[in-house]
Amino acid sequence: MGNKQSKAAKADVDEINERTIRRNPIVQAMDKKHQEELQNLQKAAEKRAEADESARSRQEKEHQKNLIALQSQLDQEADSRRVAEEQHREAEQKRIKAEQEAAEHAKQAEKAQRARDDAVHAAEKARKAMEEAEHRAQNERLARDEAEVERKNAVLSAEEFRDRERSARDAALKAEEARAKFEKLEEKARLTGEESEGQLRTFKAEREKTEKELAKARRREVQLAELQPVHEPTRAEHEQTKRDRQYVEGRLHFAIAGVAGSGKSSLINAFRGVSKGTASAAATGVVETTRTIGRYEDPHPDRSKFVWFDIPGAGTTNISNSDYFVKQGLYIFDAIIVLFDSRFVDTDITILENCKRFNIPSFIVRSKSDEHIKAIADEMREALDEDESEDEEDVRSKEREARRTRIDADAKDEYISVTRRNVRENLRKAGLDEEQRIYLISRRTLLRIVRGKQVAPTKLIDELELIKDVMAAIKERRIDPPVFKADPAKSGAYLNPFSWGGWGRR
Repeated sequence: MGNKQSKAAKADVDEINERTIRRNPIVQAMDKKHQEELQNLQKAAEKRAEADESARSRQEKEHQKNLIALQSQLDQEADSRRVAEEQHREAEQKRIKAEQEAAEHAKQAEKAQRARDDAVHAAEKARKAMEEAEHRAQNERLARDEAEVERKNAVLSAEEFRDRERSARDAALKAEEARAKFEKLEEKARLTGEESEGQLRTFKAEREKTEKELAKARRREVQLAELQPVHEPTRAEHEQTKRDRQYVEGRLHFAIAGVAGSGKSSLINAFRGVSKGTASAAATGVVETTRTIGRYEDPHPDRSKFVWFDIPGAGTTNISNSDYFVKQGLYIFDAIIVLFDSRFVDTDITILENCKRFNIPSFIVRSKSDEHIKAIADEMREALDEDESEDEEDVRSKEREARRTRIDADAKDEYISVTRRNVRENLRKAGLDEEQRIYLISRRTLLRIVRGKQVAPTKLIDELELIKDVMAAIKERRIDPPVFKADPAKSGAYLNPFSWGGWGRR
């Protein structure tokens, strides 16, 4: 009821306003303008509505299109999942089948491996049996070769030996007679003074020649008396000796031989640049420490091709002097150093003779020279002290002091001259080359040289010459090392001949 009254009141107001507008032209114009604006706004609203409707329609179409594409993608993914699941199932089935087949193959492989192991074991057993058979056959061949050599050596009849022995005795007798004759002539020449000095020299030369022939005849007589013909190693023995000595082709093998206690191990250590007592040093001692042949490689990389052998001294083995060279296998070495300390014995002579026979460079070396020189110098000082007198003249005192300052040099000169004279006499009596050089060395000095240390000239004797001549002999025999130019005033690698460039890499 209230609404009806409100509507009626509004209608009355509108009617009053309409009458007012019809009666007022200004109001009518404003109303008209207002109506036009309302129409324009309505048209703009309709256009916006139409544009919104069109955009909404497009969005709905795009949305519908996206829905269709999404559905298609979902369908494709579903198809892909189904295909992947099927492939996974197939792959799983194949994997299980492959595992089963692999397990079967593994069983078969294990079975085959056991069979192969059995075959390898059988082959190894057969190889060892074959090697043992070959070794036995080789020993048999060696025994046959030795027997053949002994048989050939024994072919010489007792009559031939007697003839040779008779010839040797005749030669010795003639040599003795000739020597006695020359001695008489020489004595007569000295007493009467009728012969000239030139004739005396001739007699002396002929006497020395006769003594050489006499020495050879005596040694030959001894060999014939022992009935021990010279043993020539067979080819099989030569190869077996190389294997026993661990001979390596392309390397240089040096043997140090000599009587027991001559200092062979110490000399090997010095040549290798090793001090005694170190892990790689050869054993040394006052008594002979080497009962078997020792093999020592050089630890320095520049001298890696050098191998040194310590040969047991005579008297430490059950080998006679005549068999010593061959039984010890010295004929395989590239150079042999015959070392002696205080005496030159028959074994040394035998080694030198065989070196000449087998064309192997040999070097006569006396070790411990510094100790011998010191002993001579001590004796000289002691003699000089005993000769001293309190009431002697100042001149004699000054002379004695001058002699005291020269003792070391005089002792060195005396040691060198006496040693070389004695060794030459031994060589001459043995019928060998008495001009062969004798090297007098000190182990300590040689060690310093090899290590490249500086050495005082007063300490040097023949160490540098020994190294140089050994290298020269090896050069002539097998290889071509650089020329060694020693300078005792300098130290370092220049003085060390074993560190020449390229030598250790040959």
